[in-house]
Amino acid sequence: MHPSWQAFIRDRIQNPKPTRTPVVLCPLPVTLLRIQGQDAEAFLQGQVTCDLRRITLVSASMGALCNLQGRVIANFWLMRDKDGFLLLLAADLADKVVQHLRKYVLRSKVSVQPIDWVAFGVSLNSANSLPGMAKWPQSSGALTYSQGLLWLKMPPPGERLLALGEVETAQAVWLRLAETVDATAAPASHWQLADIRAGLATVTLATAEEFLPQMLDLDKLGAVAFDKGCYLGQEVIARTQYLGQIKRRLCRFQLASPRTPDPGTKLIAADETVGHVINAAPADAGQEILAVVRCDPVPSQNIRLAGEETTTLAFLSLAYTSNASNQT
Repeated sequence: MHPSWQAFIRDRIQNPKPTRTPVVLCPLPVTLLRIQGQDAEAFLQGQVTCDLRRITLVSASMGALCNLQGRVIANFWLMRDKDGFLLLLAADLADKVVQHLRKYVLRSKVSVQPIDWVAFGVSLNSANSLPGMAKWPQSSGALTYSQGLLWLKMPPPGERLLALGEVETAQAVWLRLAETVDATAAPASHWQLADIRAGLATVTLATAEEFLPQMLDLDKLGAVAFDKGCYLGQEVIARTQYLGQIKRRLCRFQLASPRTPDPGTKLIAADETVGHVINAAPADAGQEILAVVRCDPVPSQNIRLAGEETTTLAFLSLAYTSNASNQT
């Protein structure tokens, strides 16, 4: 994280619990990569699961970068700008993704570089809570440029925007929001909880190269284009989809515990490993968790975290599925 941004955020995060004001601002542990050059679009089209032909200056897409076995190295938001493409991903995966992409550049006229931008999330109680927005992005993945920042509309539930830009501009907009709409600051876990409730899993270094995109429900979220042609890992991903061989899926759980489990923590049932934590965040009733879990019948009343011998997990619904489908 940029040192001056880190100091700025540290001075403003006072209350460790999510706030309930009309506008909440959250720092995000993410990194932006810029992929540009004469061959950038063709290069990325052969590397990622989403279809770059559907990405415009005003419309981003979720996607994933996979290895040859179809396992997700990183998932991300991919955006187009006048200089090429911007890839937003978990901060701890930046070096791994840069090294991976550069390995395949070969003679292509493409550069892959981290850029010195920062990001923060804005959670709103309505679309009218943020004054000064030149044009409000209406649909999930919509982009707009306002107040010197790039704004990305997040999927439902709720009204959330992700703001991206240079440090000085981000600080100025943050302060302006704090003054004009009484926006308050909350830690990144507040945004993570909203992502969990939206069913948006984020792969981090602890879970990289472990799961197919379908196991993270990326196919349900429009992050996998099955009609785009070849890309790294495509053969395995497509075969799994069309043969119906998806043996694990994303589930959301509640855990009555004060401890937030780490990504990669095992889920246990009947002394067997049945899943792994992808993301977790504090909630009113303990913790909420996104985990990849086996699709074969599992005694849901007995699923627990490794190391939590007495506390079991309770299934919760995802934003885009029913409770019943989560328990299959």
